[in-house]
Order: sequence, then C-alpha cells, then structure tokens
Amino acid sequence: MTKISIDTIEENWKKYEKILGRLSDENITKMIDALGERLAICPVGRSKSEVGSYPGGLVEHSLKVASTMRKLNESLDFDLPMQSILKVSLLHDIGRIGDETSDLLVEQDSDWHREKLGQNYKFNENLPKMSVSHRTLYLLQKFGIQLTREEWVSIQISGGSHFEENRFYVGSEPSLAILLQKSKSLVFHLSSAG
Repeated sequence: MTKISIDTIEENWKKYEKILGRLSDENITKMIDALGERLAICPVGRSKSEVGSYPGGLVEHSLKVASTMRKLNESLDFDLPMQSILKVSLLHDIGRIGDETSDLLVEQDSDWHREKLGQNYKFNENLPKMSVSHRTLYLLQKFGIQLTREEWVSIQISGGSHFEENRFYVGSEPSLAILLQKSKSLVFHLSSAG
C-alpha cells in the first residue's frame, strides 16, 4: 500500500483547512470541524491500483486538483472566480467520506481480497447506496453550504460524462465543470504515471 507519512497528512490537512478558510463560509468551517479526522485520513479509492488508496489520499488529491485548476484557469484565460475554483476542487469528492457519522470505505478484512485483488478498503455495506457526487451534494446541503448553479453542476458531473446520470449535460457543461474534469484527469494521470 502506498502511504504518506503522518506529518504529510497533518501538513496537507492544515493547508486544506487554510485554503477553505479563505472562502469565509461558516458552514464550510462547521462541516470541516464536524468531519475532522475522518476527512483528514479518508482515502480516495479501494485498491492499490487506484490513486489515493491510503490514509490522507482524499485531501492530498483535492489539493492537487485545486492547484491544477488554478493553473489551467490562468493559462487558458477562463477568468473563473477563484472562490468557485477552490470550492469545487476541494469539496467535489467529499462524498467519499461517507455520511455524517459513517465511513464509505472501511479497511478490507479479507486477506484474499487484499492479496489477490490489492484491495486496501471495501465499501461499507451499512451505508445507503449513493454515487459519490450525490453523496457530496447531500453532505454540502446537510451543512447548509450554498452553491451556484455552475458549482452544483460541476460537482454533479465531476465523475465524467460516461455515467448515465451525467450524459444529459454533455455539450452544455459550464466552464467550471470542464476545468474540474480536466484537472481531475490530469491529476489521476500524473499520479498513476509517477
């Protein structure tokens, strides 16, 4: 299992909190405080073949997406609001944590799944079934976090247009959504190549 040090997890968490603090949204602060350590150590994926399948993977991934979005926004002259870029890049996958009290991914307890399939985690079968984007939007509304239409659509379709639920938006995606999708793709590509 790829790992990052506890020091790196703590450093990433401080950076994540600091950047979100720039949004001056007390509801985001309340959510971050409520999810706390669970969010700081949340992985992105289940198996070794997936980027971020280790404690701290989600925050690390979100920070990389934020950095990539900022760079692309500048280089492509999209001139999108930095508040929106930071909000969607840092919160678009927060549904990977699970819900208010239970984790979506729990440690894999099967040696066979760990050894043969490389699965570090498994899905928590006690959580109601939801897509990551729907779970993210649920958590954001649960904590009263306001989104613009473009931010909402960007988070909803962040997983890509190959999902049936997102095909409706093909051809009419807001620039923010395109920037988020491309940034996620680049981060995944660069992380898996390196």
